[in-house]
Amino acid sequence: MPPGPPHRLARARPASDASPAASAAPADRAARLDALVRALGSQLRRGPAAGDASGAAPWPTGLTEVDALLGGGLPRAGLSEIAGPASSGRTSVALALVARATRAGHCAAWIDAADAFDPISADDAGAALERVLWARPRAGDETLRIAARLLETDGFPLVVLDLGLAPARGAVRDPNAWRRLARAAQAAARALVVLADERVAGSAADVALALARHPARWSEAPTLLEGLELEVALVRHRTAPAAAGRGVRVRTPRDERAA
Repeated sequence: MPPGPPHRLARARPASDASPAASAAPADRAARLDALVRALGSQLRRGPAAGDASGAAPWPTGLTEVDALLGGGLPRAGLSEIAGPASSGRTSVALALVARATRAGHCAAWIDAADAFDPISADDAGAALERVLWARPRAGDETLRIAARLLETDGFPLVVLDLGLAPARGAVRDPNAWRRLARAAQAAARALVVLADERVAGSAADVALALARHPARWSEAPTLLEGLELEVALVRHRTAPAAAGRGVRVRTPRDERAA
């Protein structure tokens, strides 16, 4: 593998070739990820980042109302959950987060257990695709192993794990697995953001958001999609428990990029 940045996404490439993990057989994916990290060489460092991110400024999503609800954004060290049914806006919130992070010069990883990541939508949201690693696991236990491996790698301070409907599978239902991932994220000063149709991490989550469906906004003739309206509730916040239970409604224009 050449020494260049192998985590770069190309919009024109077929989905089967779009990521280093996409073409590997399931049994080989962990080895492929190890090979990727070795190929990155000096671009990455192993082990915890210098300093403690627990007191650092949070990751802003770029959605003003959501950031205000969270006290600035999601924590930079620990596990956060964004849960909601299909079309509730959980992916939109995560893409806004990735857009802010990558446009600020950081790399982000998107573990696509839901097989739903769309590079064009990420680009439309404002993400810098050349700074996004797209991993496509095939099984629940493999999903969690890839997440753990990326949390050990100093180079991806933001890791998004999109489970979709995957919580129905056994491995991601193990509460001990989420506690281990939360400890790994905190120890390495990384942000692990889990997307699912329902909460899976329980008390291991530092922050949990619950999103609800809301009708899309359509224009009059000609009928065009104007944007989405998200209902976001803060159901858990470890460092600000009094804030739990609050909610906001967010209106997102269709063509809005994260600022």
